[in-house]
Amino acid sequence: MSNILDQFSISPSQFEPKSAAEMFALRLAQKLGEPEAAEHYLSLVDRYSESRLLCAYRRMLRRNGNHDAGRMFHRELEKSAENGYTNGQASLIAVRIERRTVAAAVFTGSHLDYADARQLASTREKAVASTAGFIAWMLHRFDVESAALEAIPQGQEIQRQVLHDAICTELRQQSLPIWEVPRLELLTCCAYPPLKSRAQLRSLATTIWPILLGNRAKLFMQDAAMLGLHVQIERLFLH
Repeated sequence: MSNILDQFSISPSQFEPKSAAEMFALRLAQKLGEPEAAEHYLSLVDRYSESRLLCAYRRMLRRNGNHDAGRMFHRELEKSAENGYTNGQASLIAVRIERRTVAAAVFTGSHLDYADARQLASTREKAVASTAGFIAWMLHRFDVESAALEAIPQGQEIQRQVLHDAICTELRQQSLPIWEVPRLELLTCCAYPPLKSRAQLRSLATTIWPILLGNRAKLFMQDAAMLGLHVQIERLFLH
């Protein structure tokens, strides 16, 4: 029996997601080793439910590892039916730290619920206190299950590391698991071919969420939102 990929001609093309659904399609294509076919996987997202696609993906992993992953995924998709799986719409707070600004975005599933930012004082003690207070306020206002931070390279940017540690302390006091994501991972995973700059990442954010267009503080909200969306989609593929 011919496979669906036998009828689909893959040609390298640029793919920059304009919605959470498009981001999911891109990550699925990347995980199957076929990022150049992101448009095709987007067509599958339009045709099949997220639960059915994830079911086929997990069956492919269990039965075949990553060998010829794309073809095996399509075979499993053709055989699969709805299995009642749901992702539970897990909630998350994503935090972006700069020397003078901290921003946060709250997600339920792939839906952006809220984003905000705080300007910080130039003195370290006041900046740490403001950062901790902002995160504590966010955690009091929103009942989240996990958190995401952009990883800071070891030995670099001491001020950001101090703020990062203060935030982690607040998160751990709430017993929240923490995802740490390197900037390069975001640039690689959020478009095909990979993005080259944070400015491009922010452009994607404002395409997906036009409400995040605006002043300098919103730039960091854009960063937090892309981080949060990436983690929320990534968790769908955990097995």
